Amino acid sequence: MISQSSISDGFRTAFREPTIVLGEIARRWSFGLAALVLVAASFFAYLDTLRAGNLELMALRGLPRWLIVDAAGHILHGSPRLVMASAIVLPAIFVMWIAAATVGRAATLKALLRREGRVALSPQLGLNFLRASVTLAALIGYLGAAILAGRAAAGPDDVRPGVFLLVFVVLGAAVTIVRSRVNWFLCLGAIPAAHDGCDTFTAIGEAAGLFRRHPGRFAGAGAVFGTIHGVLFAFCTVVCLLALSLADKVPPAATVFLLAVITLAYFAAVDFLYIARLAAYVAIDESDRTPPPVAVAPESLPPVPEPPTMPEVPPVSEPGLPSPEGATS
Repeated sequence: MISQSSISDGFRTAFREPTIVLGEIARRWSFGLAALVLVAASFFAYLDTLRAGNLELMALRGLPRWLIVDAAGHILHGSPRLVMASAIVLPAIFVMWIAAATVGRAATLKALLRREGRVALSPQLGLNFLRASVTLAALIGYLGAAILAGRAAAGPDDVRPGVFLLVFVVLGAAVTIVRSRVNWFLCLGAIPAAHDGCDTFTAIGEAAGLFRRHPGRFAGAGAVFGTIHGVLFAFCTVVCLLALSLADKVPPAATVFLLAVITLAYFAAVDFLYIARLAAYVAIDESDRTPPPVAVAPESLPPVPEPPTMPEVPPVSEPGLPSPEGATS
């Protein structure tokens, strides 16, 4: 019941505060657009540095098809520009994401916590730096999983694709689970960091303690939002496949436009779910900080004094009548 209350609080906040959702969408999409422009500009600048001879150009225009692939590989082979461009673009995206996530998370939590003053940026900066580092480590882990899977699949005579797939899926799943769990605690640590202004590692410890005190509530919220996200992803995937199936019946521009609209609608819905989940976590944190009501015992009343015992009065005989003693005698 308490977990359902925090989930309903999260959805209620997301519906009642649309500016928070719009701010999250603006922050995420601005970074995505900037990163996409940077990558595209770097890629086209890299293509301008390539030099193709007459033989490569003839192979690109001719047949058989395998000559096209061979010519493209020959053009790209030995060019150091790609490594140089990656060495510049990837750190730039790294820094851009940390800056955007730090400012955006501080603004979002300030609105959710209804704080009057500013939220300290230094703990948020540290948490987002660790999140970006964990993501970079996960990418390196996926590359290492692919290398290990390739070595395991390389037989003496041929390559065994089944072994490669099995090893890569197992190692990739392990990397994904570790990265997801660590990133979740880093995201949760942003709440005590914004609430108390503590440093990065203290915020992580506070997040771990909060989870230990309320594991069922966090598990219930995560299950509900994760299920909704999965259903939404499956629905958008089916709609995209239906749009692609109609590609031969409509103009290509209409197909691209429809796919773009579906993708943007999916991203907007995911951002809405993210704000609702974050608001649910804030509700759990607020209830954890609220002291439980203390039952006040009723004041003890003084004991009621017993009525005083009346002295026994001897019987008095009326005049002219014998006393009870005389009557009995």
